[in-house]
Amino acid sequence: DQVIPLWVADMDFKTAQPIIDACVKKAEEGIWGYTSRPASYFEAVKEWEKKRNGWDVDTSLMSWCLGVVPALSALVKLYTDEGDKVMIQTPVYPEFYDVTEAWGREVVENQLVEKDGSWAIDFDDFEKKAADENTKLLILCSPHNPCGRVWTREELEKIGNICLKHHVLVVSDEIHFDLVMPGYRHIVYASISEEFAQNCIVCTAPSKTFNLAGLQTSNIFIPNEKLRNQYL
Repeated sequence: DQVIPLWVADMDFKTAQPIIDACVKKAEEGIWGYTSRPASYFEAVKEWEKKRNGWDVDTSLMSWCLGVVPALSALVKLYTDEGDKVMIQTPVYPEFYDVTEAWGREVVENQLVEKDGSWAIDFDDFEKKAADENTKLLILCSPHNPCGRVWTREELEKIGNICLKHHVLVVSDEIHFDLVMPGYRHIVYASISEEFAQNCIVCTAPSKTFNLAGLQTSNIFIPNEKLRNQYL
């Protein structure tokens, strides 16, 4: 009775009262047919990113999905072909394997290195794996789950430059960005440079932060027009 489980965005306590009130208000409208997200939804996402991360992103670059995992699955299917390789940085959220292997793609592991209780990227191995002509996509977990690393700007720039050099598309799963501890700052991958933005897709969701997994929503940012049109 003294333990409160905090298990994968499915916490054992009520969500915040303003969220409950908003859901009740929406339900009382009584129209539960097919709906689309209003402009106000994307404006709210824009303001949250600006407030939390200093990223002033245009709402025209945003789309949505029922969750980050379904989005990752769709992105792997869209932007790689059967037999292509998808790089992940292990140990990592196990669904990264599932969304890759389900479409007949091969997982390539860039094993993180533990040192003095913290985790770092083996960049020699990273570049070797990225240089493989069959490696077409990186699923970046930022901040990293479960290693708890908030990647620095220097680390993200190194990742980005290697991926640009070897034509590897970056899909940045940033679902945990609100949970960064004091003294650290999350950097949105797409905010680093326009060159990086044109070679990436960023995924976020309110589920981890606010215990909203049951609402089935995530935000997909695709600055590259060609990639965005494919996704839409």
